[in-house]
Amino acid sequence: MTEIDFDPDGYEECLVTFLDILGFQSLLNTRTVPEIRDMLSAFRRGAAGNAEAPSRMDEVRLYSEVHAEIVSDAIVRTRTVHTQYRDGSFIQELIDLVHVQIACIANGILVRGAMTIGQMNVGYSFDEPVFGPGLVQAYRMEEREVIFPRIAIHESLIERHRADSSLWREDHTYDHEREHLDKLLRQDEAGLHYIDYLRASLDELDNDYEDWVEFLSRHKALIEQGFLEAPGPVVRRKYNWLKNYHNRVVEEALAVMDPNVVTDEDVSWFDLISACLID
Repeated sequence: MTEIDFDPDGYEECLVTFLDILGFQSLLNTRTVPEIRDMLSAFRRGAAGNAEAPSRMDEVRLYSEVHAEIVSDAIVRTRTVHTQYRDGSFIQELIDLVHVQIACIANGILVRGAMTIGQMNVGYSFDEPVFGPGLVQAYRMEEREVIFPRIAIHESLIERHRADSSLWREDHTYDHEREHLDKLLRQDEAGLHYIDYLRASLDELDNDYEDWVEFLSRHKALIEQGFLEAPGPVVRRKYNWLKNYHNRVVEEALAVMDPNVVTDEDVSWFDLISACLID
């Protein structure tokens, strides 16, 4: 356990993720009010925080907690990192964001976002206005660098996590942390890290291949619908990137799969997953 010196009148360092719904302006012109209301409600439920006001001083920042601030189709998630018990705040937030993306896709929503680490005001009881340099950095990264529907991780956070054990679990070495990162992150050709939610979802869903095939099928249908409804080449490029990512993950899974493994109904899992490829 680590003693925390909390300053109620100063910033505290947090993981900060800025998220929004891909193509929300277009949705305003193509979906009904009830459809948009349901979509935003699902987005908010998926990204909601768990922060609670401490009842005693010795409970202040006991574990890392998430506060979510919501405005229209945008959500700001802040997770505290300087806590009495080191519970692996960075890995926890990555896993949470995998589940956010799973929940959004189940409701027909694609999100983009950026995560960084920086100084923020969230308040002793998580009931104060949320602001700070960390939010500015996350917002600017999302606006300028995150073109495709994915959640990107600022390089400074990747480097900080590698060097700073306060972001690791209490009983972990960096090798332990790296094992999790390798399952949760992917790096593009330009070196940008982003959450590999399609691959990670296989470990996070309850019923392994059964739920994963259903999830991949939903993801495939969402991409195919996006191509049909895309208003122009800019949006089509985003769906083309998503299609390539989708197929890459499916092909990687097929490459290591035993083609003789079957379901309880004697159907090949290899065939079921192959059917999730997008032409």
